[in-house]
Amino acid sequence: MFTVIVTGSRDYQDWEKVWKELESLLFEHGSLLIRHGGCPTGADRHAEEWYLYQYGWSAVDRKAHRANWDLHGKAAGPIRNREMAQAGADLCLAFPLGESRGTWNCVNECKKAGIPVKVIE
Repeated sequence: MFTVIVTGSRDYQDWEKVWKELESLLFEHGSLLIRHGGCPTGADRHAEEWYLYQYGWSAVDRKAHRANWDLHGKAAGPIRNREMAQAGADLCLAFPLGESRGTWNCVNECKKAGIPVKVIE
């Protein structure tokens, strides 16, 4: 199964771009496992909605890696991004808006882990 990390700004609103990229990967690879940061808005949300649309609520091949803000404070996002990258993937799809510090941090963590990155701007 082809594994993709989806990262992007929590303010990213172009769900059609996210869906188009995931549709293309699904067509190319046949099935996908999606990892994302579990943000209730933005690119993470759009990826989760696409996945549920494709596979239904009972699908288990998705993984939200939520940051533990209570335990780690401001370091929680980078810790989550590193853990997500270290869990492995075949590709990282990034949907940044401007500076998008968290998105770029995840991109850098994926590159360090040897995961190819495709940035959609």
